[in-house]
Amino acid sequence: MKKLFILLVSVLLFSFNCSAQSISSGNYKGYVDAGYSIGIGDYEFGRVEINTSHGYQFNPYFFLGAGVGLHFMPSYETSGMDIPLDVRDSKVDIPVFANIRSHFSKGKFAPFADLKGGTYITNGGGLYIIASVGIRYALNDKQGLSLSLGYTNEKLEFEVFDGFIDHGRMDYTRDKKQYNTEAIAIKLGFDF
Repeated sequence: MKKLFILLVSVLLFSFNCSAQSISSGNYKGYVDAGYSIGIGDYEFGRVEINTSHGYQFNPYFFLGAGVGLHFMPSYETSGMDIPLDVRDSKVDIPVFANIRSHFSKGKFAPFADLKGGTYITNGGGLYIIASVGIRYALNDKQGLSLSLGYTNEKLEFEVFDGFIDHGRMDYTRDKKQYNTEAIAIKLGFDF
C-alpha cells in the first residue's frame, strides 16, 4: 500500500510540474476534482473521492486524457451484524482511467459533460465508470472552477460469507466476489 501511495503522490507532483508546459501541437490541460459519492442501489457505500486527469485539449470544446484517483470508503460492513458478511482488504481504492470531457460553450460559464472509464489497481481490481454533467466557471484564460453531478458504476471485490465449516462450531469460510455498486457523485473541480 505504501508503494501505491508513493506512486500516486509522484504522479500528482509530476503532473503539477508539467502544468506550466504546453504540448507543441496543442495544449496541455489538467483537472483535479474532489467530492463525495452517495451510494445507491443494493450496496449503499458512500465514499470520498479525489481524482486528477491530464491530457490534451484539442480545442475549447474537447479534452482527452488519462488520470488516477484516490477513493476512501469509510464503512462497508454489513449493518446490524457482529460478524460482517462482506469485507474488503482495504478502505482505499485507486482507479486509473481514460477521461473525455466536452464543453458546450466558451463563455465565462460553460456547461460540460465528462466521462471517465477504467479499472481499480487495488482490492482485486474492478471496473470504474463515471458519467458527469456540470458547469465550469472560467477564472482566466487557462484556469477554471467546476461543479458537477455524476452517476458512478463500480465493480468492487469483497470477501463474502461462504458457509460454516462445522455446524457445531462458528468457524466459517469466505469467498471472493465482485459486486456492482452505484453512486451519485457531487464534485468540485479545478482545471489548469
